[in-house]
Amino acid sequence: MLNKFLDTAGYISIRLKKTKSQHLVTKLEVNGFEGLFLLDTGASNSCIRLDKENDFLLIGKKSTLQLSGAGSEKLEAKPTARSNISCKGSFILKLKFFLLDMHAINSSLSDQGSETIDGIIGADFLKRTSAIIDYKSKKLFLKV
Repeated sequence: MLNKFLDTAGYISIRLKKTKSQHLVTKLEVNGFEGLFLLDTGASNSCIRLDKENDFLLIGKKSTLQLSGAGSEKLEAKPTARSNISCKGSFILKLKFFLLDMHAINSSLSDQGSETIDGIIGADFLKRTSAIIDYKSKKLFLKV
């Protein structure tokens, strides 16, 4: 019922997968290249692994910024120019990412038996698309 209602309201749905670590992930394309992204409603900004800058044809800015994570540590991040985000060939929006060293995140996911990720989808993306997460059906609904 929710699916039909949101479809008539102009939303698209994207299938989510729950990992062994209980995180929700989805496959998205950035500049035409597919990657696995973790949904993080608590992350202010969407990020991509620093070592994937060339794989996603990202244009990183020269300057770096200090971002804060959930802990007290500061993270070095490199902003990018806007990139195209799509799913299964359907354009969603243009978004700036932050390039971030995600070695510790992926190491933790791997230790828990989960797949490693290419990036994180944060509140910037979720707000701009008026995202609705249906945990029961494991779907992400986006207004595009």
